[in-house]
Amino acid sequence: MTYSIPRLAVAAASGTVMLCSAQAALAAPQSGGSYNLRATVPVACWVQPASTVVAETNAAGSVTEACNNPGGFTVSAFYRPLGLTEKAQIIYDGSRVELPKSGQQLLRWSNMATIRTINYRFEQVELDTPLVLSLTIQPI
Repeated sequence: MTYSIPRLAVAAASGTVMLCSAQAALAAPQSGGSYNLRATVPVACWVQPASTVVAETNAAGSVTEACNNPGGFTVSAFYRPLGLTEKAQIIYDGSRVELPKSGQQLLRWSNMATIRTINYRFEQVELDTPLVLSLTIQPI
């Protein structure tokens, strides 16, 4: 006799539903016997701004961060290198960060899996040309 595992519906907190089909032929346990079933969930992380993140004085918006890595994740911003006289500050999730001239900056570090919406706002922006930030998320 064999047992088959039916389709499992896994609903992510974002509302997305993924269907996974797993069929396994398992020997029927004898009286008093047992069997083990183990599943592995792949790490999935994403970051999605509500709109393009453009550095302008008092520009504000929100970003959805999602990562199921139990050890947490980091969110970083990448942008063109700043000129000698250029500067910009972003307040990301309540923390004020001066954007360095290098073109990259760690914005947030989390030590656990989560899905959250983060607010941001730019201050003290002095730029010669427009500055667009690209956000990335990496599991730790």
